[in-house]
Amino acid sequence: MSNTSIIRVQSPDGTKRITITSQDTFKSLYEKTAEAFAFSSYEQFTLYKEQNKKSPLQPTKLPINLRHGDLVYFVSKQSNAQSNPISSSSTATHIDFLSKLIDREEDDVDKQLDIVDGRIPREKNPQLCHHGAHGKCLHCIPIEPYDEEYLKNHNPPIKHMSFQSYLRKLQNSTNSDKFSSLKNISCSVKEKCSAGHAPWPKGICTACQPSSVTLMRQLYRHVDNIMFENGNIVDRFLNYWRSFGHQRIGFLYGRYEAYNAIPLGIRAVVAAIYEPPQETSKDEVQLVLPDPRETLVENLAHRLGLRRIGWIFTDLIPNNKRMGDGPVLHHRGNANTCFLTAQECITSGWFQNKHLNTCKYSPDGYFGSKFVTVVVTGNASGQIHFEGYQVSNQCMALVKSEILLPTYDAPELGYIKETSTEQFVPDVYYKEKDSYNNEVMKIARPLPLEYLIIDIPTGFPSNSNLQIQSTFNDNCSVIKTPFCIENRVKTGELQDMDTFTLYLQQFLEPKSVRSQSKSYEIIDVLADFHVLLYLATNDIVPFSMNELNPLLDSIRQHDLNGVEKWMTSPHWQTLLQLLQLEFPTTNRKSYANVDEQSSEWICPRCTFVNNVASQQCDVCSFEQNVSS
Repeated sequence: MSNTSIIRVQSPDGTKRITITSQDTFKSLYEKTAEAFAFSSYEQFTLYKEQNKKSPLQPTKLPINLRHGDLVYFVSKQSNAQSNPISSSSTATHIDFLSKLIDREEDDVDKQLDIVDGRIPREKNPQLCHHGAHGKCLHCIPIEPYDEEYLKNHNPPIKHMSFQSYLRKLQNSTNSDKFSSLKNISCSVKEKCSAGHAPWPKGICTACQPSSVTLMRQLYRHVDNIMFENGNIVDRFLNYWRSFGHQRIGFLYGRYEAYNAIPLGIRAVVAAIYEPPQETSKDEVQLVLPDPRETLVENLAHRLGLRRIGWIFTDLIPNNKRMGDGPVLHHRGNANTCFLTAQECITSGWFQNKHLNTCKYSPDGYFGSKFVTVVVTGNASGQIHFEGYQVSNQCMALVKSEILLPTYDAPELGYIKETSTEQFVPDVYYKEKDSYNNEVMKIARPLPLEYLIIDIPTGFPSNSNLQIQSTFNDNCSVIKTPFCIENRVKTGELQDMDTFTLYLQQFLEPKSVRSQSKSYEIIDVLADFHVLLYLATNDIVPFSMNELNPLLDSIRQHDLNGVEKWMTSPHWQTLLQLLQLEFPTTNRKSYANVDEQSSEWICPRCTFVNNVASQQCDVCSFEQNVSS
């Protein structure tokens, strides 16, 4: 039997693996390449051994002088200077080629970090540096953001480098095929194979068969930190469990921003939690799909400059008989339990596949995901604790192909499905050390989930970070009773006109009983994600997106004058009349600071701001001292 080798053929559409034998010729290599790339004839392209593509491989009948693992470059003869990003004589780097190949919109934070130098400056070492003040040497030259010694010795140690640092590491690699690892793996049989055989289980070949997978702990992460804008966001979320004892799921809406605590890091900032329809109990939660409001929620968030960045769920068990009062059990992450169960890993992988990360350096146009998972559970001290996670890109591939399964009685283990007549499943392995400290390959049946999970620090702004301004009114001191949250009928929280009236009345207390501690700005009245959603969905006076857009823009820009102007709109005034409320609007920034001896008075009928000398409203002629 002839010895076989695998040759990698790289094209603008990706890299194919071609199996050849010692008896094959260059002509047969061309024929196999044409089959792999679905070309009708090998005369439609040229293969090159060198990356500069100066010397083509001629399809003669001579034996092949290629070795196992060699890389061959594929160039279509139909390409021209406009359609081919680099010509055969180009010396552009591989990274420049991929940058031009993929023309998709990346996240703003990726664009921002992509142009940053990223290297870590170091001070002059008085013992080792013997040069002048403006010189640099090996001991003080800036180091790369992926430097292993720096990450390991950082306080605290950085377990995973940032994704942008990982990209820099690939860019500085001497391997000519350095970006091949950014090609997304697939664990599914290709639906349309160029060989033209019958689909599985009647037929399969090397061109359409997925390769085996060896699971590795991911060295980088797409998000390096998760931060809630303030504690009230999650406090309102937790009130469901405190009052009802059932677990709860919510979607995190926020933004991504640069995170300077880690070189080229990215932080997910949470501004609001939306709670979709769900069936809850003390032990589990099940989402009710589809969510009829999903599109509306996405539109609201987009207009506010937010997006869905993750999901959060509770797993809280009280350590006493009183629900929501006292310590909670620590039953995750200790010696006898897991950080995430197999089912939770599968769910996280499903969400991450639904929210892919656009990446110009991947031939597919995307790579991984920034979608995060937050678990609310008990820590070792019995306190409520927030833990952030993602699953690895390999886990995303397993979930996408539907071959990762939960185990029946061990939630800390997963199980890879076996090949059947319905589905071909590639071999999945992981490495483990035996009793002699030697690494051995094991089939992933079962699979320790630690190979798939990446932990992310999660918390709230520190006292030294008070400059962060909340998107919504969660920190407004005048709000004693926040507006109730959607889809909480079981706890008696009903979004209707009565509850909305009670919510608004908190801002209408007589000025004589207001104090400086209860001051608020007019934007605080409507800067609540759940209030805005109610305005768009109520059955009495529903607001269309066109009617809400000016308000949403003003809230996003923190434009108080824009909010005041919107509150004079006929639709809002009609709603106030139905609620029998006379809500004042002025050009002042703080209603609580309006002095009783003000030089202006507000018409209770039309809300126009009049001079105190005017006894009648200049707009509607309403008399100043006449009660409405």
